[in-house]
Amino acid sequence: MGYDILSKIIEFTDSEEPLEKRLEDAAGLLADSFAFDQCAIYLLNTEKSKLNLSVVVGNKQGCQQEYKAGEGLSGLAMKQGKPIIITHSRPNKELWRGVYDKGALGFTTIICAPVKDDIFYGILYLKNREKKTIPPKKRRLLDVITLQLATAIKNYECIIHLTDANKKMQDMQARLVHAEKLLALGEMAATLAHEIRNPLMSIGGFAKRLHQQLGPDSSHTVYVQRIVKEVERLERLMDGIVHFSEKDGYELSQEDINSIMDEVIQFFEDEFKRNGIYVAKTLSPDMPMVEVDRQQVKLAFNNLLANAIQAMGGGGILILQTRQEGGWIVAEVSDTGGGIDPKIMGNIFNPFYTTKASGTGLGLAITHSIITNHKGIIEVNNNIGVGVTFTIKLPGAAKAGSNQRAIGG
Repeated sequence: MGYDILSKIIEFTDSEEPLEKRLEDAAGLLADSFAFDQCAIYLLNTEKSKLNLSVVVGNKQGCQQEYKAGEGLSGLAMKQGKPIIITHSRPNKELWRGVYDKGALGFTTIICAPVKDDIFYGILYLKNREKKTIPPKKRRLLDVITLQLATAIKNYECIIHLTDANKKMQDMQARLVHAEKLLALGEMAATLAHEIRNPLMSIGGFAKRLHQQLGPDSSHTVYVQRIVKEVERLERLMDGIVHFSEKDGYELSQEDINSIMDEVIQFFEDEFKRNGIYVAKTLSPDMPMVEVDRQQVKLAFNNLLANAIQAMGGGGILILQTRQEGGWIVAEVSDTGGGIDPKIMGNIFNPFYTTKASGTGLGLAITHSIITNHKGIIEVNNNIGVGVTFTIKLPGAAKAGSNQRAIGG
């Protein structure tokens, strides 16, 4: 009989069902096999130092949702590290062997067994209204069953941790691939910028001189004006390429992220008014300092706000927030511009990729480059039909001070 129960428990706990379903099947089998009215399994929440109810089968009367560490018979079983089997002649009392346990009210026999191996994972509760005697063979069987339950929980937690670790590794690999792509494109862009800039300046200079010499009635004026306009557009593109390509010479100093955000907001005030954009600002006070190149980080936020303004051309709400998360200083830029087409989400940080007729495709690439060069993280939450949120995370400064130093070189 004992072997059959254990075999069934192993079958349940080794299945591919969700952990809660496996534990529920095991609890049901135990309630039937031991002929108890109720079987409940609590799992330990180490962060909150509590035992939370995972599953309960049978009569659910008096089954508490949680036990604090050290509370009730579960606390006594945790302390002793072995099953507690108690019979009580007065089931209407909540005090058992000097231990107050509200969940025991109305029951006469209770088994409270730790689910553990080298680590404590939870508690198995068996309760019965009538008095029961547990033979030694079943007591030994209970030890093996709780160990099997502990193994199942341990394996489940290992799988969860491995899944999380694998996801983090995949994210890191994607970032490394993206960084290599940016590096290669940056080197190519720097070479192109150097080769193009000098002849471009000559073309622009000569075109402006021709424009000055032509009379206002000349039929060629419109063509010369077009040349000047296109050269200016190319010069802006070259400036963007230079910003994107430059990795050296960042001047780091300890800065207040709120001050940087305020400067960026002030820079775009006229644009906000012209486009009917309301700015909602929530900057957390007394934020720790960040060690950054102030001008570079301002450029990164300038690009994000410029994108938001273009996305909300017909008006909208721009939400700017700062906060601290552990060692990270976090700034968020949210707009109500309708979000980004999911088909292009994978390309938004790629250089020269743009869906705008007059865009260079370098704004977000430059922002990404600046943030990663500061050992930061940029994340995107795209809410289709509503808007997009860019989250910038920068490491907090190690210590206060105003000493400057350069990175790169």
